[in-house]
Amino acid sequence: MEVTTLDAIPVSVPKATALRTGGSTASTAGSASFDHVLVRAETAGGVTGYGEVAPHPDWPNSGTQSTVRSVIESEFAPVVEGRRAAHVARLTEELDRTVASQPFARAGVDAALYDAFGKHVGEPTYELLGGPTNTDRSLPLHYTIGIKDPEEVREEASAAAADGFRAFKLKVGADERSADCRRLEAVRDACPDARIRVDANGTWSAGESVRAIRELNEAAQGIVFVEQPVPHDDRSGLRRVREAVEPSVMADEGCYTPGDVATLAGTDAVDAINIKPAKAGGLSGAKRVAATAAAHNLPCYIGGMLELSVGAAAAAHFALATPERAYPTGLLNADADGSLVENPDRWNAAGPSFTVPDEPGMGIAVDADAVERYRVD
Repeated sequence: MEVTTLDAIPVSVPKATALRTGGSTASTAGSASFDHVLVRAETAGGVTGYGEVAPHPDWPNSGTQSTVRSVIESEFAPVVEGRRAAHVARLTEELDRTVASQPFARAGVDAALYDAFGKHVGEPTYELLGGPTNTDRSLPLHYTIGIKDPEEVREEASAAAADGFRAFKLKVGADERSADCRRLEAVRDACPDARIRVDANGTWSAGESVRAIRELNEAAQGIVFVEQPVPHDDRSGLRRVREAVEPSVMADEGCYTPGDVATLAGTDAVDAINIKPAKAGGLSGAKRVAATAAAHNLPCYIGGMLELSVGAAAAAHFALATPERAYPTGLLNADADGSLVENPDRWNAAGPSFTVPDEPGMGIAVDADAVERYRVD
């Protein structure tokens, strides 16, 4: 089980559509490709594990495609090579001490080690994380809608409702509030019993958040929760918003570590947190974040960073093994015009529920030809 080689392969997979958010401009949301990094861990026993990093340079401590690759190859590989993949939790702690400012890169290595470990022992990754939280291995999903024309939102929400979706997440905050209100009204018209959540991606100040959320809540005839309304480092603002509005408030960009959870809970700043393995430095770190949330009676939502199938698989296994999960997940949302795996249909959700595969490791089969086709080094 010793890791012989740890590689970081930069890939650019074309987008089919782009997701515009409150924290993006039309130009950045319209980028033509997913510029990610595929992590490959080869072992002495002939088993290869895979992970994926989806850098978002606008996010705290995300890195870029080039910095992620550099950190993995120059800093992380010397620590991991020659060590046992089964010691993944200890290894990722060492990687954190090596370069603490690169949790996204660390998460990709962590996932590759879990994939290799699971394949070696013949168990799916969720078993290594504590076992599934339900016997049918199903995950409830929500449907995400980016910022676009209200009529487009109506059409998209109608199609999603026809496919069975009842939980919707809308991006807000990129333009006039009246436009956001019309988008929410369109979803409510298309699906009267929709559970609607909104995500501002840290766009507003605390005062703006209170005014906006009150208007959006009225337009939507009730919002389930609002995610990260204020900038990631404005914890006092987050608490102010929570105290002033009716919908629940969730932290995302402002919550990476167990310490972040404890601080947010201790100041009564949030009602829930969004756990993403990328932010937590991998599945090992995400488990610690979830345990801390449970200790503070905070429910969790499991999200992703628009990873492709490899990264989405890791987050799905974590979500299945996480009892603190209290909301439909935001996984499997990346709309790519291409795939890195041989079985892409296994990772395309056609409705509001997804069944996590029970093959060893992550249940993915990486397509070597596709990797060569999309690699950009």
